[in-house]
Amino acid sequence: MSTNGRPDRSAAVAWILLDWAASAFSAILITLVVAYVERVVFADAAWGVPGGVVWAWIMATAMLVSAVLAPFLSAHADRTHGHKRWLIIATALGAGACLGLAAAPPAARLAIATAIVIASVGFDMAQIFTGSLLPRIAQGAAADRLSAAGFGAGYVGGAIALILATAVVSNRDALGLSAPDALRWSFVVMGGWWLGFSLPAAFTRMGDGRSADHAATSAGELMGFARSLAGEAAGGLGRTLLGSILVLGAVQTAISQFSSIALERFNLDSAALVRLVLLVQFVALPGALFMGWLSTRWSRGGALVACLAGWLVVIVLAAFVQNPGQLTGLAVVLALVLGGVQSVVRATIAGLAPPGRFGATFGLLQVGSKLAGFVASLLFGAAYAATGESRTGLIVLLAQLAAGWWVLRRQAQARPT
Repeated sequence: MSTNGRPDRSAAVAWILLDWAASAFSAILITLVVAYVERVVFADAAWGVPGGVVWAWIMATAMLVSAVLAPFLSAHADRTHGHKRWLIIATALGAGACLGLAAAPPAARLAIATAIVIASVGFDMAQIFTGSLLPRIAQGAAADRLSAAGFGAGYVGGAIALILATAVVSNRDALGLSAPDALRWSFVVMGGWWLGFSLPAAFTRMGDGRSADHAATSAGELMGFARSLAGEAAGGLGRTLLGSILVLGAVQTAISQFSSIALERFNLDSAALVRLVLLVQFVALPGALFMGWLSTRWSRGGALVACLAGWLVVIVLAAFVQNPGQLTGLAVVLALVLGGVQSVVRATIAGLAPPGRFGATFGLLQVGSKLAGFVASLLFGAAYAATGESRTGLIVLLAQLAAGWWVLRRQAQARPT
């Protein structure tokens, strides 16, 4: 951070590019990858269940693995001051798995599922260390603006990467590619974009998160962080983490499953799904920037309430969508609150994180939200498998989101910007 309290420009730009880069993975995952899994790899119910169920369980597995790895890896990063180093490792692992997904033939079902899990885990770990670098770059209102700018840039970057990947699929005849092979080449775009635009962060200094008060082991570091959460002064952080975990677990599960619902209920082809997601990406940009502005002009709590109310509306309306026109309207509403809640939560946690334990704080947020997402995805898939109707799983997401809001209600009222 610069001496005048404003973020260092080069560090801020490199940090924003991390969101720009990683969003290629998230945008292509919920469009072309899910279509590849459901319409190509598992189109014949090869594992005895519909492709949508396999997709839900792949996502649940990725969330569980992330939940196991995140606490110890983030504590190790705090103890060794290695947040940026582990960010680079996680990004390389995730992007490499994207290239591995491209290399695996459609018949290699287990390898494909494994590659998606590894790429998703790499993405999750990279998000921990991206978040843990935020309080080293900006504080207060500057953190709200930078977090919102990151998410806004992410939507644009993800949209551009998705357009490029879709262009490969759309022009497959001219390129001499089959439909499955064109999809596999689109995964090369996904991995290359993510890795390439993350490189500036590897060569940019991003503040100093050092602290002398660290344990000798990662387990000891986690215990020290747990003791700090039990202290009187950390009550606000503990409540905020718990509520955020429930909310983000529901939101992340909803994002990963809405594409599957659209494919199953309306039989959308890949091109229609891509157009829908591009609409979401471009509408989400002003939505994220507006929530960042609202956080600084009103309060983080007020912006958070607006986002949570919007998400409740989205999940309720999703159960009643009957035609593609209504689906498009729902996508617009979802886009307006998509990044807002994540941006506000990220800035709030950055402001509450204890000095020297940024990694552990964001690691706990990640592990908790992934465990919450794992349970939600598992129950979503179970409800879908039992009833044959994807919308029944929305009840799980609605209940979890409402519970998170209930936990956050006091903190939202008590934490003005």
